[in-house]
Amino acid sequence: MIYVLIFAAKLLEVAISTIRLVLTARGNKLAASLLAAAEVAIWVVVTSTVLLSLREDPFRAVAFGAAFVLGVFLGIIIEDKMALGLAQIEIIAEFDEAKAITKKLRNHGYPATTYACEGMQGRKLAIDLKVLRKDIAQTIEMLNEHDQLFVTVMDIRKLSIGDIARRALVK
Repeated sequence: MIYVLIFAAKLLEVAISTIRLVLTARGNKLAASLLAAAEVAIWVVVTSTVLLSLREDPFRAVAFGAAFVLGVFLGIIIEDKMALGLAQIEIIAEFDEAKAITKKLRNHGYPATTYACEGMQGRKLAIDLKVLRKDIAQTIEMLNEHDQLFVTVMDIRKLSIGDIARRALVK
């Protein structure tokens, strides 16, 4: 029973730690601090439970280590499902194709900014979108209807926006 408790507590602690690191990198100070408090409380209890009886019961360390590995994996899955924050999607396409895509995106409520650029094969148009991370998949699905696009997705740590842009992101 103690192995299950060690495993479950360490799994939870490392999952919290992984999410906290992501929130810290995104500049979310309050949520990261609250998670850090929970993380360290769990860490102290679990680590002391393992270390105080390591010689008598080394399998506690095995449960501890296995939970660490799986906790990182679980934390990444949870953070991905939470999809907090914003992303920038940049689409580069042939000029006429990009114009049609831009019109379609704007008709669906996306605040799309375009700018001319040039690739190895001539004139192109780049489309810049700022979207909620939870909307990335649906946006990419819409773009998959078009051929010959160069698409990049980047996380945005911080975005200074006015009231007009804030309303546009809400859709």
